[in-house]
Amino acid sequence: MKPYAPANYSFEDAAHLLRRMGFGGTPDQIELLRRMGPAAAVEAMMRFDDNDGTQGNPHDLEARFQEVVDNSRPAGVAAAGTVPTAQAWWMHKMLTSTQPFKEKLTLFWHGHFASGLDKVRNGFMLRDQNELFRRMGLSKFEALTLAVAKDPAMLVYLDNDENTKGKPNENFARELMELFTMGVHGGYTERDVQESARAFTGWSLFKKRGDLESLKNPRFVFNAKLHDAEGKTFLGASGQFTGEDIVRVVSTHPSTASFITSKLWRFSEDLPAETSSELAALFTRTSGDIREVLRTIFTSSGFYAPQNRNALIKSPLEYVIGALRSSQTVLTKNHEFALSGVLAAMAQIPLYPPNVKGWDGGLDWIADTTILNRLQFIGALSSSKLPVGYGNGNNANNKAALATSSWPIGQTLDATLELIGKTYLGERPSGSLERALRVFAKNRNTPEVAKGLASLVMVSPQYHLA
Repeated sequence: MKPYAPANYSFEDAAHLLRRMGFGGTPDQIELLRRMGPAAAVEAMMRFDDNDGTQGNPHDLEARFQEVVDNSRPAGVAAAGTVPTAQAWWMHKMLTSTQPFKEKLTLFWHGHFASGLDKVRNGFMLRDQNELFRRMGLSKFEALTLAVAKDPAMLVYLDNDENTKGKPNENFARELMELFTMGVHGGYTERDVQESARAFTGWSLFKKRGDLESLKNPRFVFNAKLHDAEGKTFLGASGQFTGEDIVRVVSTHPSTASFITSKLWRFSEDLPAETSSELAALFTRTSGDIREVLRTIFTSSGFYAPQNRNALIKSPLEYVIGALRSSQTVLTKNHEFALSGVLAAMAQIPLYPPNVKGWDGGLDWIADTTILNRLQFIGALSSSKLPVGYGNGNNANNKAALATSSWPIGQTLDATLELIGKTYLGERPSGSLERALRVFAKNRNTPEVAKGLASLVMVSPQYHLA
């Protein structure tokens, strides 16, 4: 794929990159990427470490678990009680991380390898899976897929913890091929599903009745007594295949190269046929190196093509987190706890995809009610009246605290319009949007007017696109 090598890497270019690899940002953050140039900016966005600004996360699952146990509730109830805390824990990371692509990529893999709280009623499992995506999101695809296959949340979500010799459960084996690797038309048969399910028998969780530690630190176990070690025939080959063998075969299958790279390209837009074959070849050549595939996508001319800019409808998470980050909004612990409810009204609940397919996205995000709820969220943000959730550890001061934002304002109205445009759209407002903003401002340039202008931009059609 042809690299993007403009004579001048513009502010608009960098803003486009930050919208897609992150959640948007402030003019200073965009300008920093602009000065780096396209290749170095991508490398900077893909540089992950533990020093990401999210240390000291106030949402403590262990404390919540102990609080429920101390109230004489069963351990299973206590584990389920940590789920809202796990959601708030992730919201805090999205809002505060100095490495936004780490969180954006975690969101991507959460939608791809979908597991949800409707079946996984344990916040520790959901948090640990979330951390797995964060830790391995840029690794080799086979390694990531194998880790997910052994992940406690996935074992529970797709019933592989109940997959035993003589009574194979096909749920995980089927979705592994259909949704996680090869795709619906990837070239496998119903017999392949049945045979591969046998290979995953005996893959389960450590369970001990009444053991609190196993709920707080769930772990994979292989029970040889429950494993079907007899011969199997899978995708035309025969042998005593194990689950690891099946993951290796499907992760390196030619259908997987096309299916996964087409999904990764959706960080951009529709995948042209020529680009599809190039990316699939790169995936195969690098043994499924996710980092290399994404680096190639984000530094390509196709990624920056005019038709690929402002061409994707933001998900509710992208919309809400982006608005809060760009407005430099400081939330209390209980505001963060309430965000899952805000997002539920827009049809995207973190850690709760609608099914194993994840969220379809696109036009599915747009409906009369969900759009209205987006606009109401901006109204609450601009009036410092965001809803508050009452999680563990709340207090009167936390309940009463207001969310505070920093609204862009310049020395003149023109400067304010440019600053607001660059903050929320990555470019100066123009056309009908600029005219509407000027009508609202009435030549005034006060902090209250600047807040109103920023709110109008965030409810504009342009801001719903990335």
